[in-house]
Amino acid sequence: MHLHWIDWAVVASVIVFFTVLATATRKYTQSTSDFLAANRLAGRYLLTLAEGIAGLGAVSVIARFQLVYKAGFAPNWWEQMQAPIALILMLTGWVVYRFRETRSLTLAQFFEMRYGRNFRIYAATICWISGIINFGIFPAVGANFFIHYCGLPTTYDFLGMGLSTYHSLLIALVGLSMYYTFAGGQIAVLVTDFFQSFFVNIVLVAILALLIIKFPLSQVFEGLQYSEEGKSLLDPFDTGDVEGFNPWYFMIGLFGMILNRMAWQGSQAYHVSAKSPHEAKMAGVLGSFRGWALLWGFTMLPLVAYMIMHHPDYTDWAKQINAQLALIPDEQVRDQMVTPLTMTLYMPVGLMGAFAAVMFAAFITTHDTYLHSWGSIFVQDIYLPWRGKEIEPQAHLRLLRYSIFGVAVFIVLFSSFYSQTQDILLFFALTGAFWLGGAGVVIVGGLYTSWGTTRGAFAALTSGTTLATTGMLLEHFCEDWFGVDFPLTGQEVYFYAMLVAASMYVLFSKLGPRTVCNVDKLLHRGEYVVKSDHEATGGVAVAKQKWNWQTALGITEEFSRGDKIIYGITIGKAILFFGLWIGMTIAVYTVGVSKEGWATYHYYVNAMFFIATSFIVMVWLSIGGIRDLFRLYRDLQTVQRDLADDGTVRDHDYQLKDREATS
Repeated sequence: MHLHWIDWAVVASVIVFFTVLATATRKYTQSTSDFLAANRLAGRYLLTLAEGIAGLGAVSVIARFQLVYKAGFAPNWWEQMQAPIALILMLTGWVVYRFRETRSLTLAQFFEMRYGRNFRIYAATICWISGIINFGIFPAVGANFFIHYCGLPTTYDFLGMGLSTYHSLLIALVGLSMYYTFAGGQIAVLVTDFFQSFFVNIVLVAILALLIIKFPLSQVFEGLQYSEEGKSLLDPFDTGDVEGFNPWYFMIGLFGMILNRMAWQGSQAYHVSAKSPHEAKMAGVLGSFRGWALLWGFTMLPLVAYMIMHHPDYTDWAKQINAQLALIPDEQVRDQMVTPLTMTLYMPVGLMGAFAAVMFAAFITTHDTYLHSWGSIFVQDIYLPWRGKEIEPQAHLRLLRYSIFGVAVFIVLFSSFYSQTQDILLFFALTGAFWLGGAGVVIVGGLYTSWGTTRGAFAALTSGTTLATTGMLLEHFCEDWFGVDFPLTGQEVYFYAMLVAASMYVLFSKLGPRTVCNVDKLLHRGEYVVKSDHEATGGVAVAKQKWNWQTALGITEEFSRGDKIIYGITIGKAILFFGLWIGMTIAVYTVGVSKEGWATYHYYVNAMFFIATSFIVMVWLSIGGIRDLFRLYRDLQTVQRDLADDGTVRDHDYQLKDREATS
């Protein structure tokens, strides 16, 4: 084993602490709204940190390791290109603000309000199938990490029987995640995810400090220069031969970021848990800061791994790692374990266990969040709308727990029998495209147009799903069936599916008899306003405020002085880094930039700056998160529960015929 008893003690302490914490939230879950959305009482900082770690996950960490090990700084470079678009999305609250105004407990509840019950069931079914298949490899990746990082045997004896360590870990880890979800629903998920985020940030700051002390950054960047032509880890314009992660991968990601804003439902409960639309919007803005320590901790680790595997000074270490990798028969698992195995060579006792605990926290946060999401979606948006009858709150909660258990069983079985054939992020792109290929335009059209119709929604989602599914099958089986490789990657399949779906939505909405949506009623504006959602403006929805340069930037009367300062810092940061991106791009096409020049740029801009500011950002967000946590507990003790707030659409009068709308 690679772990000392002290390391195991750290891991055990973390498991016990979070289990007790989850159990303590049980008493606060008294209604369906509590279970599904923490009764919409979460503040911005709590949402920011909890959702950030929920979206991380052990599988996402390993995927990040794979991506950075193969592509180096290219992902960070192309993400900087997205800065202006990401800034606009954050400042305007694109999709997030309007969706929270609908007061829906799930995305498909909004679909029923906008497009009807049949579309709710249809869309939720596609979303759920895509989600649980995508979710299916999460336990496998996590279990493989713990086996190889901790040096666990492949089998062990129990009562005279030889049992598989891999399958035992699947059951234990998923079972613990399921318990956290059962304990208090979204309240337990929020609270445990927040504290796990707090813990993960502290450990990653410590790891960053260790890496800087043990491996001088100058040596790390020197090691990154030992790359093949066309696969540079430093020069983002020399990455055309990086398999799967070339510039087009990130360009398509930018398009998807706009169209599919909030479409993925893996952490759907976070989309509906904010205290108000404004808090949801501000949580999105703060999200641009939460990843600094996380991002650079999980970026430096694979960069150091690449240096160890390629720098002449570390030849002996590379031989040790290659010998261990040769013992792993599965090619994809072998590829995923390069960075974790290199860590076992230099991580000290205590910190070795702390990182294992970080990965445990990352595993649990994603799994309890995803179990909650996909289990809730099946009940809320497929079974109950199809059944057409309302049920008592306690029976409703039992049904939600049964569904979550079913999802847990499925992902354990999927991870037991499915053999992964491509990089994690490419698998995500393929399985996600099954839903995301047509979902984004249906959401955007439903929130931002009055003319989008049910016919257009069905056409968009059907075409996007069909194209994406066909592409997924061909990508997976084309070589076996036809003897040739499929020419498109999963990301490219995703792109073409989105284009076709958007075209179908517009075309079918404009053809034939049309209806016009009562947008004010859908978004609770005007005479339909819910005053508690707009306390800062005296119960007036911001859409009714006068246009000026501040509201153009997304600054409304709901903003405090602190909110405006946060906005100013966010805008300044985005302008600074996009300016650097423009400057380097111009330099590439005019005077040229050498490998050494790129190394210098990344050293100061993408390493030193973010590493130096990670601690400050972590302290700031953590203080705000602790404040929001106390407020959540206080509000849960005093709030008046509305037992009818259970995701059922009782008023379907959102659609007006053309003549009715214009009279």
